[in-house]
Amino acid sequence: MPQILPFSAWRYNPDKISIEDVIAPPYDVVSEKEIKYFKEKSPYNIFHLELPESYEKAKELLHSWIKEEILVKKDSPAIYLYELQFSYQGKTYLRKGFINLVKLSPFEEGKVLPHEKVYPKVTEDRFELFKTTGFQFSQIFALYEDPELYLFEGLENKKELLYEVSFNKEKHSLFKITDKNIIKKISDFLKNKKIYIADGHHRYTTGLKYKEYMESLYGKDELKDYNYIAMYLCPIEDKNLLMLPTHRLYYLENFEEILRKLKNFASELKEIEIKKPFELENFFKNSSCEWIIVTQEKAYFFRLKPEVFEKIKEKEPVLSEITLYNFLQVFEDITEEKEEAFKEKGKVEFLSEAELVIDKAKKGATGIIFPRLSPLVLKKVAQAQKRMPHKCTYFYPKILTGMVLNEISGKTLQF
Repeated sequence: MPQILPFSAWRYNPDKISIEDVIAPPYDVVSEKEIKYFKEKSPYNIFHLELPESYEKAKELLHSWIKEEILVKKDSPAIYLYELQFSYQGKTYLRKGFINLVKLSPFEEGKVLPHEKVYPKVTEDRFELFKTTGFQFSQIFALYEDPELYLFEGLENKKELLYEVSFNKEKHSLFKITDKNIIKKISDFLKNKKIYIADGHHRYTTGLKYKEYMESLYGKDELKDYNYIAMYLCPIEDKNLLMLPTHRLYYLENFEEILRKLKNFASELKEIEIKKPFELENFFKNSSCEWIIVTQEKAYFFRLKPEVFEKIKEKEPVLSEITLYNFLQVFEDITEEKEEAFKEKGKVEFLSEAELVIDKAKKGATGIIFPRLSPLVLKKVAQAQKRMPHKCTYFYPKILTGMVLNEISGKTLQF
């Protein structure tokens, strides 16, 4: 069986609903307030299925929406092209990726590679949702290697526009590709490629667990839909792919003492003035060893001593390329606590926007702002079978949930 397949996705019926009302961001990047907002936006919003009152309620709604033709499956097997136009720091980007089925493969086989830890409590929730509904409501975001961006060539006359959605000043366009030659080109190109998970480690791990569960019911059959999971795949070399850092906001009672101890690890620690948050990148020259500390009244530029960095690098040559990893080695040494302990006490927040870190620091917290990383660092970490620190990267922007839905109920695949 191929590693990559087209599929017939379930989609919202634009004759019945407004697509802007029913889509939402990924479930794991929204607050309770935002969840409430999206659910109130429409009785058919995807969050009623993705984050339901109960698993049985999700199943009940799903069957009802299919009966009412709110959700339809009219496409012949297709690969879906997802184009996302957005602006960041005054520059316009157009990121492209394909949504298709990827054959589930345990991490130890080395075909699909993770870079983050997985927490069982999260996978248990997703597993129960899979098991009760027989559907995957949101895609995994993953990367593949294509330095020449070969797969995007020759698509202009082969794609059919399905949706165009405005969301947070972004334009999300979904196309379907049914041309058999193009589908073969994509499948053949990707069949021996390694796939690197960007976002969705818990969903992928859930997929593996669900496959085992379904095999216990129906036996092993490579033609069944539960052998595959839907992914949004982007080339790791695309300049439109932005992998931003996840900044920290700590609620510390003894910041002055911590700052005093930090000086022992610094080759440079100087006060700076932040005029415009997007200009912060101009401070960074050696991204692995530098970060910015923001307090209620001041901001400091920090550079790690070379000898301290070399000790970290000696122990972890790959992970030492990650600024957050090096920061945590120093921070946890000074505080004598793991970051997990700060999280359990509610004393750390994870934020992708430097502006928000600065604003919240003005209210008394301590912000740590990190430089951007290349997605190629993720590739190195995954290939070395290492794991990045928790909440290390933030791929911006996120793809929307609700554009396509993938059924995994035990049916035989058509391709």
